[in-house]
Amino acid sequence: RAQRRRRAARLRRELGGGRGAPERTLTWEAMEQMRFLRQELPEEWPLERLADGFGVSLDVVRRVLRSRSCVPLHRRLRQDARVLRAAAPRPGPAPPPGTEVRAPDGSLLYRLPRGPGWPQ
Repeated sequence: RAQRRRRAARLRRELGGGRGAPERTLTWEAMEQMRFLRQELPEEWPLERLADGFGVSLDVVRRVLRSRSCVPLHRRLRQDARVLRAAAPRPGPAPPPGTEVRAPDGSLLYRLPRGPGWPQ
C-alpha cells in the first residue's frame, strides 16, 4: 500500500498535476448548457463533440456530466468571475471561426470564451 502511494505521488509530480480536480475553465452556465445538450440531443452531441464545442478535454466533459452538485450562489459567482477573468479577450485580431456552439438548425447555443488556456 505504501509503495502504491509513493508511485502515485511520483506520477503526480512527473505529470505536474496537483491533488484534486483540474482548475475549472467553464462557467456554470456553460456546464448547464453541456448537460442540457447531452440530455436532450444525445445522438447529436456525443462526448467528443461536446469536448470540441466547449474547448475542453473529454475528461472535463465526463466530470461535468457526472456531477450534480448544488453549489451556493456566492461560490458559483466567484467561480464564474475567475473563469471569465482568465478567459478575458485580449486586444488583437478577431477570434477564429469555430468559437460558437450552434444547434443543428443553425441557432447560436453558446459562444466560447477566448483567452489564455483556450485553444487558439
